[in-house]
Amino acid sequence: MKLLITSDIHGNEERLKEVVKKHKDIDYHLNAGDICLDPIVYEKYHIILVKGNNDFFSSEPLFRVLDLNGVKIYLTHGHKEHVKYGLDKLLLNAQIHESNLVIFGHTHQKYLKIDPQITILNPGALGDYHKSYAIYDEGQITFYTL
Repeated sequence: MKLLITSDIHGNEERLKEVVKKHKDIDYHLNAGDICLDPIVYEKYHIILVKGNNDFFSSEPLFRVLDLNGVKIYLTHGHKEHVKYGLDKLLLNAQIHESNLVIFGHTHQKYLKIDPQITILNPGALGDYHKSYAIYDEGQITFYTL
């Protein structure tokens, strides 16, 4: 299973288009919030996403628990878990939902921690000067920049 993982696009549809065009072989595209685009715009990309702190009028959930090909994923933006001040609440929520892959955003910083039972990933921000995102491919995670 191959996942395109983005976060914090902040309304930059051109970068979203560019990333989607580069990775046409993915199975799913997950976004960890702050997409800041109208649903009419992002629905054509078939993105599974959550609401971020800047998605003011979004009706998307604050988190999702997904089971994709046996990988249980806790997807959240992270602002409700206060990830800028530590990952304890994020990890607790992931454990409550028995997730083995946690994806979050909000900090705009790439982050990867792999433990035997849980992998924690922040793809960084596609919409700021970092222009970063990640690909999950059969358990292997690679960061990219535009």
